[in-house]
Amino acid sequence: MDLKALRLLEFHKVCERLAAFTGFALGRRLALALEPSTDAAVVRERQALTAEARDLVARRGGPDLSGAHDLRPQIESACLGRVLVPAELLELRDTVAVARRLERTIGRDDTRWPRLAAIARRLEPSPALHDAIQEALDDDGKVRDEASPALRRIRKELRVAAERLRRQLEGMLGSEALRGVLQDGLITQRNGRYVIPVKADFRGRVPGVVHDTSDSGATLFVEPLAAVESGNRLRELQLDEEKEIDRILRELSGRVAAEAQPLGESIEALGDLDLVFAAAQYASVLRAVAPHILPAGSRNWTFPWPAIRSSTPRRWCRFRCAWAGTSARW
Repeated sequence: MDLKALRLLEFHKVCERLAAFTGFALGRRLALALEPSTDAAVVRERQALTAEARDLVARRGGPDLSGAHDLRPQIESACLGRVLVPAELLELRDTVAVARRLERTIGRDDTRWPRLAAIARRLEPSPALHDAIQEALDDDGKVRDEASPALRRIRKELRVAAERLRRQLEGMLGSEALRGVLQDGLITQRNGRYVIPVKADFRGRVPGVVHDTSDSGATLFVEPLAAVESGNRLRELQLDEEKEIDRILRELSGRVAAEAQPLGESIEALGDLDLVFAAAQYASVLRAVAPHILPAGSRNWTFPWPAIRSSTPRRWCRFRCAWAGTSARW
């Protein structure tokens, strides 16, 4: 069947309706790229897969693939040494979770659903990678204190240093020497440094480093000289934290790269399953039945009497099979 015929038949609209039942991007792309086959064996295999999926959904409910993501480009970039950002690692965690869940739903036993089980065997659960990401990142993408002993220690010191510096600046805000000198009694940050707002006319009353100026120029944001050393220590700890976070993310990215091949195969298997279950859902919505496939050019045709008679009791009509030159009653 050529492309012109497919356009005339509006086959693309069928693919779009099928794609609406998919759960993630890869399954959708596969649905939109579908083409009819003239190979009877291929058609029968596709129908058998759809039939297995419909049976599984009827027995166990439809699988949820909404948490899956096609992260093959990110996995490839991790193999080239790029550090994955937390959002990408969380999407990978969720994708692995979907693979684990779907593998349990289908199972690898090919007794009841052999074709689905064959696809399920391509799923890589990757429990160690999933747990490593789960332990290192919270759901907002922030690296947990428990991600490493070093990070836990650094953040503890950070909290102590920040509290010490804040108390020091609050003591200055409440001192008699600075009464009338400050624009207000708030401690803010500029360029990563803690500062206090000083009226420009009283700049000489507060020795320190000016980190910023208000739009009107009436307020200077000054880091008092007495607090510079504490501010330097706080900044050192912040840099240590950034380095440790980078090390943790780099380590997780390395683990992703080490499992690149099975992860890629697992994502492709999820796409195939997504397409199969989308076809099953679409067939159920249409209340479709599988047609009998005959070899091309065949004139020998057997009508499936039991199936038709059981579904249409006491209803008989007559039709003629023009291509077979026979007629039948049902």
